[in-house]
Amino acid sequence: MPGYPLRAAFSGVLLFVIGLGLAGGMLRINQQDQERLRGWSRADGTVIELLKRRTAEGDVTVPLIAFTALSGERVSFTSATKTTGAPLYINAPIKVLYRLENPQEALIDTSSRRWTRNALAGAAAVLLMALGGYVAWYASRWQNNIAPSA
Repeated sequence: MPGYPLRAAFSGVLLFVIGLGLAGGMLRINQQDQERLRGWSRADGTVIELLKRRTAEGDVTVPLIAFTALSGERVSFTSATKTTGAPLYINAPIKVLYRLENPQEALIDTSSRRWTRNALAGAAAVLLMALGGYVAWYASRWQNNIAPSA
């Protein structure tokens, strides 16, 4: 930083602002997720069969999942995609999200992935803000220490 304290201070402020923007974006995405999932219920499902589907990318295995809704109705659905988590097998337990008024349109619950994404984005935002604050603070101290006194 010697010779460039103003650039260093600007860089620190820029890092802080980027971290702040990342935090704001992460909060907005979390809010949208909460709004989108309002009115959905959770249930414990079971993989009852693994089906082969032909797609443009090739053959894909998707699970046929069964669960019991709050009303006591036994519902089964085919997932649109394979989960990216642990490999699925018949009788594997799986978390399910569904609407009370239409449980046939259920989804695999990816809340752990959402929370992991939010936690990592939050940690990155805090790290950027802390780093930016430190760089700006250090640059201001460095400039004050070498500035000629009048």
